Amino acid sequence: MNGFLKKQNNDRLIANLMMIAVGAFCGIFVVLSADAEKIFGGTPRDFILHLFTCVLCIFAAYFIQAVIHEAGHLIFGLLSGYEFVSFRIGNVMFIKERGELRIKLYNIVGTGGQCLMKPPRWENGIPYRLYNFGGCILNLISALVLLPIFIGLDSGILKIFVGMLTAVGFGNVFINGIPLQIGGISNDGRNALLLGKSEKSLRAFWLQLYVNGLISEGERMRNMPENWFFLPEGEESSDPVICTVGVMLYNYYFDCHDFEKAEETAEYMLKTTGLLGLHRNELLCELLFLRIFRGASSEEIDSLNTPALDKYIRSTANYVSRRRLAYAYQLLYRRNITLARKCRELFDRTVKSYPYSSEIENEKEIIELIDKKSEIY
Repeated sequence: MNGFLKKQNNDRLIANLMMIAVGAFCGIFVVLSADAEKIFGGTPRDFILHLFTCVLCIFAAYFIQAVIHEAGHLIFGLLSGYEFVSFRIGNVMFIKERGELRIKLYNIVGTGGQCLMKPPRWENGIPYRLYNFGGCILNLISALVLLPIFIGLDSGILKIFVGMLTAVGFGNVFINGIPLQIGGISNDGRNALLLGKSEKSLRAFWLQLYVNGLISEGERMRNMPENWFFLPEGEESSDPVICTVGVMLYNYYFDCHDFEKAEETAEYMLKTTGLLGLHRNELLCELLFLRIFRGASSEEIDSLNTPALDKYIRSTANYVSRRRLAYAYQLLYRRNITLARKCRELFDRTVKSYPYSSEIENEKEIIELIDKKSEIY
């Protein structure tokens, strides 16, 4: 576990250094774009206006390059035989649901966007390199195209903007291409590295995307074969991609309402060293819910509700599963009817924009079980 935490800290340090480097790179482009005599020889108002313009250009450049990055996954995924599932920038998601394109609100903390695709059927492997590196490839192409345009422009706002786009494009290539785990999530480079190590890792990656594709089509996990999912053992428990299958096994049991096996699975997975930070926090939230639901002692419940987990819960409060957790916590544990009703209202509001209808079905079923458990409604 110490080695795992050390690796996490090293990756975070490298990521932070790269972000600083990208910022410095942007600063260089700003200096090269500026009309020094006008900016530094003008009034304070001119300087503030220039600074404000630069900040806006940086934000716009990050947004546009994020779109370009996810478009790269989409384009190269399609070229590799994948099918479109969803395309998200920020919390706005375009998702293919039962053959129709819909717009939903959805966000994953630690990610600026995501393009998910359903891979072709497994036949001794699937293409994965172009899909994983597609974002970096398109970022690199855009930056290389923009660089000579930047050089040819005269100083001014347009030059600053093109410079920011160029700098952020190159920055995205390094931040996403160098294998790292950032904010508990493996970047594209790390995914590709792990997938190339073993066929079992590649199959786990395929299963994750394939199951997500089925869920987007409205399929319930409980209707999928149980033998698709398994708990990682031995060296497998240090592989983040394979550990994802163990998380899916938890989701399978939870959708089947087999809460005893779900709790056992969550506790097992939390002991693995390869579990991504994002999945670790999610399973801790689920374990907290399961203990509340079965009426565990306050010691068991409070031992999970650490300051670190409380911070994560607050940062993901708009997740539909977090709304369910908050409702159960207030109704079953705190017995605070007033707050429970507010949590229920937030839950009902959240499911309206949630992208996965099959998960909504299960969440609503769980809410009904919570109500029955409370013996209040």
